[in-house]
Amino acid sequence: MNRAHRFYLLSAAVAVCAAALPTSSVFAHGTFVNPQSRIYKCYLGNKENPSDPACRAAWAVAGSQLFYDWNGINQANANSNHQAVVPDGKLCSGNNPTFRGLDVIRSDWQTSTVRSGSSYTFTFYATAPHATKDWTFYVTRQGWNPNSAVRWSDLQQFCKTGSVPLSAGNNYHITCTLPSRSGRHVIYNTWQRSDSTEAFYTCMDVNFNASLADAKSPWRESGNLNVVNDYPVGTSVTLRVFNADGSDAEKIETVLRAGETSVADWPRRVAEQVNARAKFARIGEQRSGQVLAKDAGNRVFLSGNRSFAFDVRLPDSAKPAASEHAHHGH
Repeated sequence: MNRAHRFYLLSAAVAVCAAALPTSSVFAHGTFVNPQSRIYKCYLGNKENPSDPACRAAWAVAGSQLFYDWNGINQANANSNHQAVVPDGKLCSGNNPTFRGLDVIRSDWQTSTVRSGSSYTFTFYATAPHATKDWTFYVTRQGWNPNSAVRWSDLQQFCKTGSVPLSAGNNYHITCTLPSRSGRHVIYNTWQRSDSTEAFYTCMDVNFNASLADAKSPWRESGNLNVVNDYPVGTSVTLRVFNADGSDAEKIETVLRAGETSVADWPRRVAEQVNARAKFARIGEQRSGQVLAKDAGNRVFLSGNRSFAFDVRLPDSAKPAASEHAHHGH
């Protein structure tokens, strides 16, 4: 069975499983996509056989279901009593057993880079918007050890806001001033509904960067170039960049040639094409304000308040899996 056919069967199997889920799961609620939450980064990877070490550790504990339910880390009866319903060590799962894999203690959860002390606009992608009582943001204290559990006593509140309007694309944008930090930290958010006692919980793994050159750079880290599969020759990988209102800003298409179709080769090829041709995007690693393509671990950087997605279209010879679509970042 070729890879395209396997992908087709897996997609069909996922659709059947989704149809079998309880109706209530359809009304899941969302997660942060800027910076990308711990669960969202894993969701963007291979859900059934994660290659990322931390996501794989979560999968080993809880199976793959948490990745499919990425938008439902909740407690139904929180009623703003967050510390009462979510105990120490279970903050990232929101004490919801489905997501217990997110509480695995590791120092290699994928991070997003943020700048210490800067103004930052968080973006929450709401699969089901709700009336809001408040959004509250915390960050781990300076000196916190990533090889330890996240506890309430480790957190310091730095931002709280009430209801914010829903923007295009079902996004909530919440602007806060980040605290002074350096190195790896967890930003934690609670979202309390005003029309219900239900609340939602999010862990965002970040790396605070105080580089002046990067601070002055026009490029904002917005997500990762998700690398899961080898692809056949002729596969089209297209980066789509969207304006804040959801309209298309630009599209950069790369058609993979012989010798550049493996997971070890095509990410750099796509990054180099984007960096040479795109106006609003770069792919790679930011160094001294410049974004340079790498062989692995490439990140997507955007200018302005934009978002992105990757479309992967297989050649006709590889069908019945006509295409793949992955929405990667906001």
